[in-house]
Amino acid sequence: MSSSPKQREGSITSMENSKDVATTSQETVKRSNDLDAENQENPENSIWTQKSIYRAWLLLCFTTGPVASMSRTYVPASIQSIARAVGKTKAGRKCGFKGNDCYVRFGTGTVHFTSYVLYLNAISTALEGVVAILLMGIADYSNYRKLFLIGSIFMFGVFALPFAGLTGKDYPTMKALSALYALISIDNSIYQILEGSYIPLFMRASSPKGTVAEEVRRDMVLKRGSVVSVMGIFLGNVGGIVALLIGIIISYGRGGPIKDGYHNFLLAITIAGAVTVAFSIISAFFIPSVRGKPKPKGEFLLTLSIKRLIRLTKDIQKYPHAFLYCVSWVIWNVSYSNFLSVFVLLFRSTLGLGSSDAEYTVYTFMSYVVASIGSLCWMWLYPRTKIGIKSWGYGFLAFSLFSNFWGCLGISSHTKVGFKHRWEFWIFEVFYSASSSALRSLNRTVYSTLLPEGEEAQYFGLEIMLGVATGWIGKLVNATIQDRTNNDRYPFLPNLFLALASIILYYFVDFEKGMKDAEKLIQEEDTANISYQSTEENGEPLKN
Repeated sequence: MSSSPKQREGSITSMENSKDVATTSQETVKRSNDLDAENQENPENSIWTQKSIYRAWLLLCFTTGPVASMSRTYVPASIQSIARAVGKTKAGRKCGFKGNDCYVRFGTGTVHFTSYVLYLNAISTALEGVVAILLMGIADYSNYRKLFLIGSIFMFGVFALPFAGLTGKDYPTMKALSALYALISIDNSIYQILEGSYIPLFMRASSPKGTVAEEVRRDMVLKRGSVVSVMGIFLGNVGGIVALLIGIIISYGRGGPIKDGYHNFLLAITIAGAVTVAFSIISAFFIPSVRGKPKPKGEFLLTLSIKRLIRLTKDIQKYPHAFLYCVSWVIWNVSYSNFLSVFVLLFRSTLGLGSSDAEYTVYTFMSYVVASIGSLCWMWLYPRTKIGIKSWGYGFLAFSLFSNFWGCLGISSHTKVGFKHRWEFWIFEVFYSASSSALRSLNRTVYSTLLPEGEEAQYFGLEIMLGVATGWIGKLVNATIQDRTNNDRYPFLPNLFLALASIILYYFVDFEKGMKDAEKLIQEEDTANISYQSTEENGEPLKN
């Protein structure tokens, strides 16, 4: 029985549709298989959800702690001690263990012995800026981010190893200590950029998919980020605590005369360097590699750093809240760094160099303990209270402002407070360290949510670069003020204005809007890439 033309046409159409469906199904299966293969070839697509990888990153954070704590406490204290030993008073006599009448050679002139440490800090910070600019532009494109990270931490420990042998009381020894201090400071910026760029990877990997409301998703990412950031800082503090505990044992067990007390500091620095070197080698076997973005054709990595820095200035319109938050964070961080560098030197000069060295070891140890407690308390309280993350930031910034105000009170010789007594140093060390550590965790968490995907190292490098680019100016101002006035408390005055400026900028940051901007632009870029790929495959542009 013959079929009609319409029936035959319908059969042909049905067969073609069946073929299309079969072809589509085959393509779907093929794409699924390709995606599985891509995930196997690129384990970083899902590897950041594994606990073993997270623990390996935490081990790296611990590894940096010993030398980091030494670079903020014992290294500047040792340089201050040897500067006191080689310095002279205005009358040309040998400097005493207390008082401000002590000067050392610096360049073609002389400077106050405490100002020497501050000047050295300013120079080191300026050099950090140059390194940060180069690194922030190439890290996202490199497939060797793991190698750079492990290598920088390894060298971080290596630079600390020679300190135990530098016990001479002469200018060559002081210059050698100063050079090693500068190398440690520069290396510190390198590992901070690379270490911080891993935080968004952990946060995004844990982001819930599907139909979850954006507000819920962002809240979950923030809570996850608070845990990752806090635990990273906490493990770094634990590493610092281990090193400082070694310092306490050396100071109280080894003993020594007052004039040679800082030799215990030098030995503790070397031991901390050995710990960092050993654990950096161990960590290299566990931390995964990160596949970099495809490098633009015909571009050299060094020139790419400059071009990306220029492009960042154009991205201000795309990510205004990310940039505003970055500037607020940078200004506070400069104030925080300046406060610590002045505070620890003021502790020893007020209570007496040499005679307070044993107490200084306990003092610095307690600062890391309370800093760890502060971060952990915030991590525990944040998801369990109704206090918004921005309100937490206001509270921490307010105490930073108050601490600098308290230091300003001591400028006048007529006031009885202002870091002139032992109890002031201990009380403020506890609360300032705790609140500042929690604020550092909060900053890294919020900033990670405001960044475009694939630009982590670039934007964390921007924060470091801006910090060191402006921080050296603040350190230079502090050193100059202290050198000209011979008053160790005057540097708290410019720090007060920095803390105030940070709060004002912080007020204008809209967290939710900034997160939406980053998500929106990521989607736009994905759409643009799909359109571009389709154009390449079909040879003609897509039609709407």
